[in-house]
Parts: sequence; structure tokens; C-alpha cells
Amino acid sequence: MKRRGVAARELTGKAAVAIALYPVIAGIFLLLMMAATALPNAPIRDNILAQERVLLDRRADNGRVIDADTECIGLSVGLYAPLSEPENLLQRTVRSQSLYGCDNFLHWLKTGEAEPPRDYFRYWHGYSAIARPILSVLNYNDMRGLFFALGVTAFGALLWRIGQDFNARLVVAFATPFLVLNALGFIVVATKALTFLVMIGAGIWLASRQKDSPPLLGFFIIGALTAFFDFLTAPALIFALAALIDHLYQDEEPPRAALARLLSLALFWGAGWAGLWFAKVAIAAIVVGPEAFADALSAAAFRLRGDSELADGFTPGAALWANFAALKSLWGPVAALAFIAAPLSTRERRQRVVAL
Repeated sequence: MKRRGVAARELTGKAAVAIALYPVIAGIFLLLMMAATALPNAPIRDNILAQERVLLDRRADNGRVIDADTECIGLSVGLYAPLSEPENLLQRTVRSQSLYGCDNFLHWLKTGEAEPPRDYFRYWHGYSAIARPILSVLNYNDMRGLFFALGVTAFGALLWRIGQDFNARLVVAFATPFLVLNALGFIVVATKALTFLVMIGAGIWLASRQKDSPPLLGFFIIGALTAFFDFLTAPALIFALAALIDHLYQDEEPPRAALARLLSLALFWGAGWAGLWFAKVAIAAIVVGPEAFADALSAAAFRLRGDSELADGFTPGAALWANFAALKSLWGPVAALAFIAAPLSTRERRQRVVAL
């Protein structure tokens, strides 16, 4: 590599471009959601009910201990609009009214009896921009199969590229952690699968990129897409995998330069992720009022503290700890042995970790 680190002029210039992109990206995201919301609901409702059993099978928490019914909540966004007063398309899209829980959702689908709605405007729900058009023509199980095929194909393409450019051992190193992640649920669930494709697609793009300069705007877009498809679906994993692949394709460089590159990528990814989330809440505040910000802050506190039999609702970080505790039966020990004990088991390996 001829270049080392990240020049301040480059950072400043790319930051200016990113700032200018905020309204453009937010506008595109909003238009995509409005287009999906405008689709007729009857075919979507029929195609969900056609595979009711499959939908209920997805209620297993898959390692999550707070939002086990996320799939039903997500599918109800754009579909459920029980307000008596007429709303225009923009209001329906921004409010993102939803039903909490599979039982309530399926009861409404079958009977049409209105249930108390929840405004779910704090997330973009970008998965609806893809899932609703698909559910207009395919039933829910077929959509899951489509996401599975796309996810496995994309992941295979990424592993093949890494194997071609490096070696088989690195392929194994990339693939093994996905066993601990319970990646099958990540791939097939409509509210998660698009985020998985963003992560793997970003990895393929970075592996194919033939430039030395840090992909600052690329990471900004990856962060924005993470916020769009689902703000809290493994965001740290998406950034970490992208940063790891970017690092693999760089020649060896001084640690300070490598760290500067990593921090600059994290800054731009975070600006895309948090900035587009804030843009969504700001748009919602324009439409529904300033309570949109209060709702967003309340949801953030809930995600950190929890409020269930597994997370007390008071202790900061209780919900995060409960998620880790959910892995204790099998995958927690497997992960600890494979990714902590094994890498530190010999003096040579410990030296490699220190060097890394």
C-alpha cells in the first residue's frame, strides 16, 4: 500500500458528501415505504393466512428474550390500519401502525375485529418495502424459502470469494461463528433476512473492491441500510464483518494507521446508522408530533433495561445480559471454548492475539 492512514482532507470531504446525502437517502427510503404501503392488502392478508402454522412456528425466541413476536409485529406494519378517521398515504406510512403479538395479529386477520393499535414509527421497517410486494404474489412459506435461497447463495458467494483470494482455513473461520449465531433464523425470517443480505452483500462488495482508499461513503451507506431494514437487527455484527473484510484485503500496515482506518470507517458507518434513524424519527415528529421523540427514547431505554420476567426493567443493561444468558445451555460454552479458550490456549496463539 502506498497510502497509510486516512487523510484529514479526505475525511472532511467525504463527511460533507455524507451530510448532503442525508435528505436524499431519507427521501428515497420514505418513498420506498410509501410505495409498499400503497399495495392492496387483501392478497397480502390471504398469503399470510395460507401459511398460518409456519408463522406461528417462528414464535420461538431464537435466542432473543424480549421481542419473540417480532415477525408478526413486522408483518402487521402497513397491513393494519384500524383508525376510524381517514388518513393519507404519508400518514399511514409514517405511523406504521401495528399489532403486538401473533395471537392478536392472526385473530384480526381472520375476523377483522379491531385490536388496540400501536404506532411503530420509531423504525424504518424497510423489510416491508420488500416483503409486502413478495407477499402480494407468494404465500408466507414461499417467501421464507426465497429468502433462504438468496441468503445461502449470497453467503456461499462470499465464502467462495474469500477461499479464492486466501485459503480454505479462512473460509472455515468465517463460516463457523454462524453456527453460534443460529443463523438459520437470521436468514428465513422476513424481518431479519433483508438485514442479513445487506451484511453479506456488503462483504461481497468489499471483497471485490480494488481500491486502497478507505470506503468511507460505502460504510455510510451500509450503516444507512442497516437502519432502514431493521435498526436493531445485529448492527454491530454488520459493521464488524464489513470492517474485518476491509482489513483482510489491505496490505500489512502500522497498527496506528490500521486503527485510524478502522475508526474512520466506524465513524461513517455509525453516522449512517444513527443519522438515518434520527431522520426517521424527525419525519415522524413532523407528521404525528413531538411525542415521536419521547417514544423513541422510551424504546431505547426498554432495549437496554428490559421489562419482563427475564429482565427487571430497572438495572441498566439487564436486557443485554438476559440475551447473553439465553445462550447458556449449549452455544454459550461452545462460543467461549471456540473463540476465547482455543485462541488463548498456547503461548504462540496468545502472541498472535497480542500482535493482532
